[in-house]
Amino acid sequence: MILGYERTFRHILKEEIRRLIDNDERLDICVVSHIHDDHIGGIIKYIKTIKNKELEDIVNKWLYNPPVNYKPTKIVYEELISSPASISQGDDLFHYINSKGKLLSYDISDELKSLECENLKMTILSPPREKLKSLRKKYKSKYTFLETIEEDSISEAVSAKEFDYSTKISNFKLDIWKQDESIENGSSITILTEYGGIKVLWLADSHPSDVVNSLKKLGYSKKNKVKCNWVKVSHHGSSGNNSNELYSLIDCTNYLVSANGENKHFLPKKESLVRIILNENRDFNIKYNFYFTYDNDLLRSIFVVDGKEVFREWNFEVKYLTDKKYFHFNLNSQNRNNNSPK
Repeated sequence: MILGYERTFRHILKEEIRRLIDNDERLDICVVSHIHDDHIGGIIKYIKTIKNKELEDIVNKWLYNPPVNYKPTKIVYEELISSPASISQGDDLFHYINSKGKLLSYDISDELKSLECENLKMTILSPPREKLKSLRKKYKSKYTFLETIEEDSISEAVSAKEFDYSTKISNFKLDIWKQDESIENGSSITILTEYGGIKVLWLADSHPSDVVNSLKKLGYSKKNKVKCNWVKVSHHGSSGNNSNELYSLIDCTNYLVSANGENKHFLPKKESLVRIILNENRDFNIKYNFYFTYDNDLLRSIFVVDGKEVFREWNFEVKYLTDKKYFHFNLNSQNRNNNSPK
């Protein structure tokens, strides 16, 4: 299970966790990709509900890389949380899961290659060891606050001035690209999961060069692409986290985009979607599908400038989360091109 913003937990995941509790079920693994609020906020809220005895702790193990090299301690979480200063400057999540003995005793990095849980195989593609070192060097001082806030809501009127949605697909200069330099994003845990023949690539906010390096080490290339049923597009469609080279190594028809456009980074960037659509290594006889986890006029305007024929011309389709809280994916089908969400 992967949690996001606090509001995601409040509006969606809280209900799902309660359903699991009612059915006497547990979560084998909870993945925390990195420390930014849109990836960790929901988890912090879940821990608070556990402390308040509103919900039970049903997670068996956590995949998480603490941003600080903490010294071993026998202080239990209930004692630690009584000291607001230490919590605000430290890592609330680490202190909780460590006190419960649910944190793995080693870092999650591309050196691990793969982990297995029941019938689920998880191949770790990032972060590389040096990116974790950079993260912990940044937070070496106990007086350094964790930079968890990256994305704030802004008005559509302001953000519209900075969007690239008015650029036609054919006018993007895709040979120009610069990778994201965020230390926190570079520490993201990227996983290729496989369950029952279904493969999903969870890119988190990772640096594409790291994922490319790992895929190549596993033997993948432009002529031998990794076949996936689903790809969670990196960093909400940020231009600095989605490269031509990355998508030239991926054979997939379904792309999940978790962004609503109404944020200070103007995500998703149309440029990132175009890199997927126009990738030189793509088979244009196969339709691509983009699934947005939001639905609003801004998202629906992304391809308006290209005209209605753009979907037929480049053989792709866009779908939005309209009257439902979330997409429900069928992981039982063996046909990797026939796994449309319900």
